[in-house]
Amino acid sequence: MNIYTHTHIYISHIYIYICIYICKPHYFVFSFLCFPCILSRKTLEDESKIKKQVHRRTTSLATTMPGHELEDVINQRLNLYDVLELPTPLDVHTIYDDLPQIKRKYRTLALKYHPDKHPDNPSIIHKFHLLSTATNILTNADVRPHYDRWLIEFLRKTNDIERNKLIQKLEESESSTIPTTTPHPDLLQIQRHGELLRKLKHFNLPYGDWKHLNTQDQENASQHPYYDCSTLRIVLDNFLQSNNKSNCLSHLRNQVFITLSANEIYDIYFSERNNYSKDDSIIIYTVFDTPITAQHVFRNWSSGNLIPTVKDISPLIPLHYYSDFNLETELNDDIARLVSNEPILLD
Repeated sequence: MNIYTHTHIYISHIYIYICIYICKPHYFVFSFLCFPCILSRKTLEDESKIKKQVHRRTTSLATTMPGHELEDVINQRLNLYDVLELPTPLDVHTIYDDLPQIKRKYRTLALKYHPDKHPDNPSIIHKFHLLSTATNILTNADVRPHYDRWLIEFLRKTNDIERNKLIQKLEESESSTIPTTTPHPDLLQIQRHGELLRKLKHFNLPYGDWKHLNTQDQENASQHPYYDCSTLRIVLDNFLQSNNKSNCLSHLRNQVFITLSANEIYDIYFSERNNYSKDDSIIIYTVFDTPITAQHVFRNWSSGNLIPTVKDISPLIPLHYYSDFNLETELNDDIARLVSNEPILLD
């Protein structure tokens, strides 16, 4: 409540006192009927006065040179577009350049945040002064470009910092969810073998001995660069202790593939469908040292060089899966010239 309001209420009290103690009672009733009108007239006068002050302040903004204000605004990192509730430019192409609208926005907000309406609220008074500063800078053609360039660069750096903080927070959140202890090695082995079984089922291939997981077999597979390409499926006559890996490996080296050296048979593993006590034959997957050795063994078998104790030899993946595969590919002309060492003509 300002000094004008205090004075007006004081005069009204004197008027009521005169009506009660000096004049007749009906004047007292009349005074209460007139008192709201007096207050209403005073409120309208105050509102009109505020509007005139805002209008004079708006018209004087165009003639003010806000160079010193710009420095203060930049030091305080203020977004004047937010102050005037206008869209903030993200780049030079989105700068808000409607000057009449800026002034209209100022008048609207200045009436809302005028100190005479909120005399006891320091934040409202500060807001009112910020409105004047924002309008003063954004309507000045000499100062505003400097402010816009600073604001766009400041927001870009701020957004980069915030983005980096979010990325760092996300990485920390993801790293915190990673278990600190590694799973049991048997569980990892079973998971990998499960993936292999699903692939074999998809291609209708024998599953292998999934009941007797051998860690050494997995290590051999990881150390051999062409493990699957060097593997042949061999159907062999059943023999004594054929379910023993060392006995079976010795049997293959000494009685089946006698023309090969010992190190050319790299590894073996058994089909899980083998019934060693009842079946006349068993399936052994034999891994050779290189795909060339495996190809040599398969071609000898396919050409009619039969082995007495062997009933069948085939690749790990049946050949009919590649029946539609065309190995012939037309060579690019540029590559063909490079291979033939032909000179390249330059324009």
